[in-house]
Amino acid sequence: MSSSAKWICLFVCLPLCLFVHPSIAADEAANAAAESTEQCSEGRCTTSYTASFFSRYAPTNALDMVENLPGFTLDDGDEGVRGFGGAAGNLLVDGERLSSKSEKPSDFLSRIPASQVERVVLIRGQRGGLDLGNQTVVANVVRKQGSISGTWRASASQYTPDSVVYPFGVMSVAGVVGETRFDLGIEIGEFASFVDREERVTDAMGQLVEFRDEVSDENGDFLNLSSVLARNFGATKADLNISYVEWNESEAELSERVPSGLDLLQGEKEGEDKWELGFDLERSFGAAWQGKLIGLLRTSKFHQDAFLDRRPAGSEREPLFRTRFRSESDETILRVELDFSGIEGHLLETSLEAAVNELDSRFALSQLENGQLVPQIVPGAETQVKEERLDWLLSDSFQVGPLSVDLALGAERSKIEQNAAQGGGFNQSRTFFIWKPSVLVTYPLSDAVQLRSGIRREASQLDFFDFVSSADLGDEELQLGNPNLEPEKTVTWDVTYEHRFADNNGSVSLTLFQSWIDDVADLLPLQGVLEVPGNIGRGTRTGFNIDLTLPLDRAGLANGRLDAQGRWQISEVEDPLSGRDRDLSGEEPYAWRVTLRQDLPERRVAWSIETFATGAAPEFGLDELESRGQRLDMDAFVEFRVTSNLNFEVGVENLLRDGRDRRRRVFNGPRTAGELDFKEVREQRFAREFYVRLSGAF
Repeated sequence: MSSSAKWICLFVCLPLCLFVHPSIAADEAANAAAESTEQCSEGRCTTSYTASFFSRYAPTNALDMVENLPGFTLDDGDEGVRGFGGAAGNLLVDGERLSSKSEKPSDFLSRIPASQVERVVLIRGQRGGLDLGNQTVVANVVRKQGSISGTWRASASQYTPDSVVYPFGVMSVAGVVGETRFDLGIEIGEFASFVDREERVTDAMGQLVEFRDEVSDENGDFLNLSSVLARNFGATKADLNISYVEWNESEAELSERVPSGLDLLQGEKEGEDKWELGFDLERSFGAAWQGKLIGLLRTSKFHQDAFLDRRPAGSEREPLFRTRFRSESDETILRVELDFSGIEGHLLETSLEAAVNELDSRFALSQLENGQLVPQIVPGAETQVKEERLDWLLSDSFQVGPLSVDLALGAERSKIEQNAAQGGGFNQSRTFFIWKPSVLVTYPLSDAVQLRSGIRREASQLDFFDFVSSADLGDEELQLGNPNLEPEKTVTWDVTYEHRFADNNGSVSLTLFQSWIDDVADLLPLQGVLEVPGNIGRGTRTGFNIDLTLPLDRAGLANGRLDAQGRWQISEVEDPLSGRDRDLSGEEPYAWRVTLRQDLPERRVAWSIETFATGAAPEFGLDELESRGQRLDMDAFVEFRVTSNLNFEVGVENLLRDGRDRRRRVFNGPRTAGELDFKEVREQRFAREFYVRLSGAF
């Protein structure tokens, strides 16, 4: 029996030995119904789950509770989105959006002790007053007013085939002192990643040209500090958050090549320091007006040094290429929100957001010439990019018979300036104006069933690093920036059918979507075989999402639960080289995840097996075609509840060690006109991670 098969048997058979008689399931289902209440009114349904509902999962913090909320998948937000409006995901805490952009909602939840959670409310349907953009399913964590308490977690990981143990620890304290509520947290640890690769290079006829045996070794450390303070000053509620993140990592990759006898060694060191200061002030002005002022300051410093060496095995090492990249980025946001409920049957909301984003980058490339590393001139190697943006939104939430309507009209004006100190050709200023309307209609078929449909226009966040130059040493390619890159504009229509089960212990939802994209961002030919990020025209994206939470008591698995999420899509855009339709670059055609879990409170044990898969994402370069990312793997754990405040967990990740394979075809000119030069097939195996974890509360 193979090593993978042995571990699969262990983590599948061990839980089977722990099953209990299904008669216990009926009592558990009855208790679950008593621990949750459903209420639907004016297009919005709320399901409130008391803290006792989650006791079967032995939670130590609020994240453990939200992750086990039936029919809900936590959106961790995206600090890379435009401004502040869409960065908070689908989470509220005490009815308020988080006032941080850098910190993930999951990190904030992990700092809230489970003992401080009174209930978790699932909100579905009409989104007026939630201040969470286009989210239609939201979780609200409601905390108790009580004493100081905290959580902690310590773990150790070992990555096969490496024998080093990597520690991790996190501690948080939260509570109320006088009129001030606080959340403090520290997270520190080390991490690693080991990848084994076998790569075969063949000629156009399929004959083996070279075999490459490759090993990649990456390790690093990190430190996260965070604090949130909240206090009421009369009628004004004030929140302040401060966070600091520091991480450093180094990576080395050795590629032994046969029959050439050449070894390729590639190394890289990089790291980042990030600070964030955020605040919000909220106040009511009479019975009908509610106002909020939000401010955010973020700064980041990033550094990267890399080299590439290719020499006969055993010979003296001297880099062929060396790169050095430094960047500093800053973001400043000031946002004003006003809600007006003085018109019967309507909730009017308006917001105005001003933001300034800046990036200062410096890139240097040296190449070995006559035994010496000689600096090379790279266009746009030193670049400053600045964006000034105004974003405005007006929305109204109201009823039309049984239908609930969220109607919004938004717009943004953005000015981007770029200046290059080296290489020339990158100095310019551009202005964009983009309308962003949206409509969401919710129709309750019953208290348990909702039908939602919406259409909206959105603009993507430009990645400032697409404006600057860098290099891919692995493929020995120069990656130039493009100052003419425009944001994608996408119109998306979707319709969702959601059915929650009678005991509020499960649900199923299906969403169909269709997107029409203007100014699709991809790669454009520059000259020779050089390419830059650019816009290639119009595209479409069609697909569906499915989300299922299914209790398994009636199937004989007492206190068992099946969670499944999946996404499938097809896409289309006209290729700028061939003029034919093809898929969008970098987008996976499918991704799915299935989790089977059972909690046995009487035996103080829980177990879980999770299987996940992704499809291969295509990439279309000027002189190459590539496909990477197809993967199928499993994670598993067994958790023992030692005491009411102490859990011990043992688990494994990447059980099958299935990596993201890569298939690459390279031509001796543009891929539509040149002849096939060679093909590469890279098979990867990720390291299997074993871990032990202790977690508790105090």
